Amino acid sequence: DVPVRYLSTGQKKRAALARLLAATGVACVQPGGQGCCGAAAAHAGDAGGAAGLARANRLAFEGHARVLCLGSGCHDALARSLEGVARVEDPLVLLDQVGGTLQFRPANRRVALHLPCTQRSVVRSQDALRRLLARVPGLDLVELPDTGCCGAAGLHQLAEPARAAAFRAPLLQAFADSGASELLSANIGCRLHLAAGTTINVRHPLLFLAEHLA
Repeated sequence: DVPVRYLSTGQKKRAALARLLAATGVACVQPGGQGCCGAAAAHAGDAGGAAGLARANRLAFEGHARVLCLGSGCHDALARSLEGVARVEDPLVLLDQVGGTLQFRPANRRVALHLPCTQRSVVRSQDALRRLLARVPGLDLVELPDTGCCGAAGLHQLAEPARAAAFRAPLLQAFADSGASELLSANIGCRLHLAAGTTINVRHPLLFLAEHLA
């Protein structure tokens, strides 16, 4: 039987992931009732609000053994809320495992890759992502240097905008120096923060991969 995985967060990213999974023969569904993972509420000190969001997601995913979480910054909060209910997985890892038949169209351009702290330290899907992107013909991938936190850090970009911008500056300079035509990042907070400092497109790697499906 074709295994079924269950999706969480981001309409465009969900559609992109569904296309990629379908190309590998994997079906997916999206249960109703799911919502924010609660990480933002927890960062703001709203423990009650975070717990309520966790309960809603627990009910939404009850009965489903595996859940794909599209945001690296949401992964830990969602995993804790679904402990004992479902295993939370990064879709990039799954695609790397089952996507041997995936074929991609040439990109023929330079693209920059930002690896968020949560992707490297919590989810640890950076190697899977590197392998997936390496399969896109003609892609000139430039991995941005590790300059520490980009400044997003949960709600830090909203609470301390000047300091957050200072943390972001080295990454934006490296991005500008790379000559890349767009920037890929797997964490929504990082993407929003980085995009606010540049006019060049910043998006999730899943969107890039789905766009180049052969």
